[in-house]
Amino acid sequence: MKSTLGIVDAEIPTKEKVKTTSKRKQVFISYSHRDKTYFDRLSTHLKPLEKKGLIEPWSDTRISAGELWKKQIESALNKTQVAVLLVSADFLASDFIVDNELPPLLEKASSDGATIIPVILKPCRFIREETIAKFQAINTPEEPLIAASEHESELIYDAIAERIESLL
Repeated sequence: MKSTLGIVDAEIPTKEKVKTTSKRKQVFISYSHRDKTYFDRLSTHLKPLEKKGLIEPWSDTRISAGELWKKQIESALNKTQVAVLLVSADFLASDFIVDNELPPLLEKASSDGATIIPVILKPCRFIREETIAKFQAINTPEEPLIAASEHESELIYDAIAERIESLL
């Protein structure tokens, strides 16, 4: 059908429908509690994605008093599509992270296609840790977040959020 201007309906651009899904995507954040300030800043950058329902960030801060914490972590690891590793010497020294969080995340990456995004917080042995060094970090080990200016740090946090958004 032609409009009064002689334009066929098919020629009129239409606004593309935005895909929405009610299923939220799990983003597991693994960090040492000694690096909580970095975790807090990352959480701030991820909040807009969470508010839009694009992601569901998960960390141990979601465990309530009285819950079986180990089961909660296992359940979250099973639902994970993206994992952000906040890597530091404290992270690598954590028995719980190394023994309980990393193995299922690495398995999900190899078998289910989960994406692992390392973020180098402080100088550490990241490049010598074969299990995680094979994953491309958002920043280079030579330029850890601790050495970055506030502006550079914010750019890195934004790049993490942008990468997660592009994956989901």
